[in-house]
Amino acid sequence: MMRNALIGSAALLGLALAAPAFAQPAPSDVSPWNGLYAGLNLGYGGGNFNYPYRGTLDQAGTQPTHGSVSQSAAGIVGGVQLGYNYAMPSTGLVLGLETDFDGSNLYGSTSTFNVTQQGATAGNDVSRINYLGTVRGRVGLPIMGGRVLPYVTGGFAYGGVNPLNGPILDGASSSNVVQTGWTVGGGAEVALKRNLTMKVEYLHVDLGNAPVGVAGGSFGTVYNATATENANANLVRVGLNYHF
Repeated sequence: MMRNALIGSAALLGLALAAPAFAQPAPSDVSPWNGLYAGLNLGYGGGNFNYPYRGTLDQAGTQPTHGSVSQSAAGIVGGVQLGYNYAMPSTGLVLGLETDFDGSNLYGSTSTFNVTQQGATAGNDVSRINYLGTVRGRVGLPIMGGRVLPYVTGGFAYGGVNPLNGPILDGASSSNVVQTGWTVGGGAEVALKRNLTMKVEYLHVDLGNAPVGVAGGSFGTVYNATATENANANLVRVGLNYHF
């Protein structure tokens, strides 16, 4: 999934760099990379839900064990962003701060069949990211006559996660959990007009770890179990920004 995201990011960056040939040149005496902007974004993501656990192989607690359940995820994201750029006169660098909020249907589903002392269970275990948000710094340097702004970005990330729910966790809570973590990535923004730009970017998002409730302390064939959840995603997004 990571390889596909990188390939898609590279292809979209190529389109962004080719866009100035078809767009109206930005005025040479006015930079679009200074001031407040707002816009929309849409993209696709893939990632993983990881569930490390500890427990025992017997109900008496005499045979400790540990392991991890991993689940692949994919889906669409889309939302809004708001930011501010400052073009440094001395160096040409563009420093920025951006926040965004996206709805998400990133989810993973795993077919299961577990056997415990209480009997056999079968079904689907589903994990989902319902929304994602970031607050990031950006650093870029305009090229191609100032019409293209390649940049790197990174900062704080948060999201609403429905942890794995089903036979694997033996009825764990599926309530929405707000998780926080970090994000890092890069992209390119192209001036279509003085007040309108298009961007394409790649972000890796890690939402950190959260405890997962395990009903009756049972995790499949593991007893007295405790488990945590980590959600991460690789996003490729395109967007339009209006600069005020």
